[in-house]
Amino acid sequence: MLASTPGSNFGGAVASSNNNGGQQPQRRMHPIRPLTIKQMLEAQSVGGGVLVVDGREVTQATVVGRVVGYENANMASGGGAITAKHFGYRITDNTGMLVVRQWIDADRMQEPLAINTHVRASGTVNVWQQTPIVTGTVVSMADSNEMNYHMLDAILTHFRLTQGNKRAPSSGVSIQNTASAVGMHNMLPGGDNKVLLTDLLVSFIKQHGSSGAGMSMDELTTSAQRYGFTHGDVRTAMRTLAAEGKVYQTHDNRFNI
Repeated sequence: MLASTPGSNFGGAVASSNNNGGQQPQRRMHPIRPLTIKQMLEAQSVGGGVLVVDGREVTQATVVGRVVGYENANMASGGGAITAKHFGYRITDNTGMLVVRQWIDADRMQEPLAINTHVRASGTVNVWQQTPIVTGTVVSMADSNEMNYHMLDAILTHFRLTQGNKRAPSSGVSIQNTASAVGMHNMLPGGDNKVLLTDLLVSFIKQHGSSGAGMSMDELTTSAQRYGFTHGDVRTAMRTLAAEGKVYQTHDNRFNI
């Protein structure tokens, strides 16, 4: 993940020190945060235009959405974008609308992404005229499932920061409230606040199995139980994923994608 300084803990902070005894100012590091547009639009803005979501400063973020327009009316022809040295897109993820900007090289001929393209935008979060803007990279998403995975990441991150290690009740009320908080209560599979377990399990493996080791059934069950799912639910969902070819089982009975 991207960060202004090395590190990977949410909301972590590091202090720089000088071995010669001189003091340097402390620098806070803020890993890039997966957010929905609703979260950004409803975030608190503190001094210097810094956004605060779930009690944590957000200086870098990733959002996803569909391009529904351009920031500059002349951008489709390239003129406005070349002058500003960036492409500005208006995108929506069905929770709100946001402007994201892609820095470009003014010396190169470059065309903006087309309307209705699904994109992932990552970069620095700034507040302009009381509205947040993400400036950095804007790339098209080749896999339509990336949208779902990002939304699940936003839910899991919000849940982790607001609930800690609390286990969700079996009724699933906690995860429903989380979905509502990030603006997804009408977007999740089924449209009734329920998280699709198969997508959740794939997200777990993507996050925790990146080393190539994958995850065991027990590890997957432990992770899913925090959101009100049972061991039987996990086994059924994993069978579905295996049948669809979305996961495979390794020789040591672990699952990977």
